[in-house]
Amino acid sequence: MTFRRFSISSATTSKRNDLSFRARTKTLFRSCGLAALIMIGGGCAPRPIEDPVTVLSNPNEITGRHYAAMRMLEATGDPSVTSQTLKRVIVADGYFIDVREMAYRRMEAIDREGLKRLLEIQMPKIDALQWRARLCELIAEESWIDMTPTLIRAWARPIPNWVDTPAERPERLALVEMYGEQKLPDVLVQVMLDADPIVSANLRARCWELLIAEGQRERVVELLKDSEISPKDGMFTDLRTIADRTGIIPRNREEIIWARALCQPENSGFLDAAEEASQRLSEDRRSRLELRDLGILVAAMRIDPSLLEQDEASLYAGLQRDVDVDGRRLYAANFTGWNRSHTERLRDVREKLSWNDLLAMRIAIESLSIDALRSHVFDYAERDLLDDDTEFGGVLAVDQKGRIELLEFPPRLRRGDNRFEATQDLFDAAYSGVFHFHNHAQEFDNAEYAGPHMGDFAYAESTRANCLVFTFIDSRTINADYYRHGGVVVDLGTFRRPD
Repeated sequence: MTFRRFSISSATTSKRNDLSFRARTKTLFRSCGLAALIMIGGGCAPRPIEDPVTVLSNPNEITGRHYAAMRMLEATGDPSVTSQTLKRVIVADGYFIDVREMAYRRMEAIDREGLKRLLEIQMPKIDALQWRARLCELIAEESWIDMTPTLIRAWARPIPNWVDTPAERPERLALVEMYGEQKLPDVLVQVMLDADPIVSANLRARCWELLIAEGQRERVVELLKDSEISPKDGMFTDLRTIADRTGIIPRNREEIIWARALCQPENSGFLDAAEEASQRLSEDRRSRLELRDLGILVAAMRIDPSLLEQDEASLYAGLQRDVDVDGRRLYAANFTGWNRSHTERLRDVREKLSWNDLLAMRIAIESLSIDALRSHVFDYAERDLLDDDTEFGGVLAVDQKGRIELLEFPPRLRRGDNRFEATQDLFDAAYSGVFHFHNHAQEFDNAEYAGPHMGDFAYAESTRANCLVFTFIDSRTINADYYRHGGVVVDLGTFRRPD
């Protein structure tokens, strides 16, 4: 397959016949102008501005004083001070959109390159959502082609509870306004191929991720087959290896990193085992594999190869007997105050579960039936309970002899007793492991916090890993939950401390 290139620098603004970009985003920020006018319209006499930098550094100043301070600063201030002050107004929290836009336009006039660098770094991080939408509109209005990579990076960053439809993300709308709906996949491909493989590795992965999200999986499969893409391109070389050996196409940035890690020499033995295990599956089952399944397949092959031969009905029936008995109490986290509801009962999430999930849960239950491992789980959770500065976490893995092991990893940062920050060492181990796990062990009577919560679901969505969370019910009982991307969670029941 030969990829037909086009130059994104030659793109022109697309004039759509349906709702304009401004009309589709104006509901995100239309109220702010009125608020600004109300602030300006006070009856007090204006206070003199002695230091425009001080006025502009205070987002609580009225809009009229911000405007006046900006004009004064530009007329009398040092250019570098002016630039730094305008940058703050553009990206810091608390300013009205009208004031931000004035700062944006003045910055564009005096230092367009500086504005570009600022947005490259800060735009994906801006949480002032109405202003972020207006920024996208400003970029689209002048068809600022140089900002294409920045729009892509910002678009790829999830923003929970902002827009209901991914197609309505303002970054995407801006790109469509600049290039047209039909050319959007071409733009993502071209930016990915043109970006430096080392310096812009993250941008390339984001382009891939967005192509998958846009329903362009076959397009990336074609790219992997394209002989014109340099064999020295490390990302494409590694992803070809994973696709050829396992049939898996990574879906997001984290899975691209994961796939590439499996191609490193230290993981060659695991990749050999993963290929062997995947070859034992039917073609249909193999076509549905994800990277998170490879550790499960290898574990099953090393523990009991017959597990790979069980059909979905048999696996599900076994799980029903173990975790879905009528009358068994379910322990679930309290989501009061959150706009979320879910069930953790196996039968209620059956339609969301694949053969891969059922096998993963079977491996988890068999692992926790081993006294030595369960003792380690309790010991680690007790040490977690005594530490008020962080949660504890780690990886469940299976060695080459089929022995289950719990690998402990200290947190990257200590940010409180209800949070675990995974280290790169943990991820390195988890690439060939079976489960990521962490504890909810703030106290022995912790049933109210059993199961994953919002941060845990976000972690699973990003990493696309198979995850477990262990929660103390009392000093001799721990509850285990299995969860993964898509908000899927199943209560695996309670496990007793070995005598």
